[in-house]
This record gives sequence, structure tokens and C-alpha cells, in this order.
Amino acid sequence: MSKSRWKESQTVRDLVPDDTVVQPLKATTRAAAVAELVDALVVIGAIEVGKERGVREAILAREDVASTGLGNGIALPHAKSKFSPRLGLAVGLSEEGIDIGAHDQIPAFVFLLWVCPPNATQEHLALMRGFALIARDANLAGQLAACKERRSLFSFFESVSVE
Repeated sequence: MSKSRWKESQTVRDLVPDDTVVQPLKATTRAAAVAELVDALVVIGAIEVGKERGVREAILAREDVASTGLGNGIALPHAKSKFSPRLGLAVGLSEEGIDIGAHDQIPAFVFLLWVCPPNATQEHLALMRGFALIARDANLAGQLAACKERRSLFSFFESVSVE
């Protein structure tokens, strides 16, 4: 993709602009967390201005099918959207945790929200694989959940490959 920052070998850190880390999330609900993170993606141009509502609705519709709360305090809200000209990844850190219906009933403390164009299948699947591996590994999930500041978050993301 020419407008994407995607390359074959990269880390999650390569995909997370400093401006898309929301810490702390002000949200107390899943919908409010999605709204905060979508707004961060609008600022960097990963979502078209004025199309936020459509993207939020797409993400929440995906959540209604099955929660993207993978457990261990990690949530992966995401969607493909025609209102996304390129891949955008935003990270939200919740101090209190937000109930998102995860199978382990642990509230989400880390939200990894991404949006990509409908034709960005490679990027979408690579992110899903990488984040799912983190969420399934209690040690890695614990390391991610322990990230309370940008520096530790970015350091962790430098160690996570998405290919």
C-alpha cells in the first residue's frame, strides 16, 4: 500500500505514532474508549475528518458480534473502513479498567484499536496475529498491562514483531 507505513518486517512500535497514545483514557465504557481512540486517529489522518461516527459504528458493530477483549486485560477493537485511507493504530491505557465482556471477565486496561482500508488484508491479519499472541501469553500480556507510561509502552512495542 502506497499510503501505508507497512513494510514486511517491522515492530508494533513502527506503527504507533506518539500522537495516538491516549494515556490515561478518560472513558469508563467500551463505546467511550473507542470514541477517544478514533478521535486520535482522525488527528493523524488515518480516518477522514467528519467520518468518525461511521468508523465508531463499524468498530462497535464488530464488538457486538463478539468482544475483542482477548483476556489478560487487553482489548483489540478494530474494523476495516472505507473512511480509513491507511492503517491507523491507537493505544489507550485505562487506569481503572473497562468491562468489555472478555472471556476471562478481566476488565481491559490496554486498548489496541486499529482501522484500515477494506483492501488492507495483510496488515489487518498481521496485527491480529501479533496481538493475539501477546494476549494468549500471560507473561507478555502482563508486561503489556504493566505499561503505565509511553516510554515503557514503546519499549515493549519495539520487541513485538508484526509480519
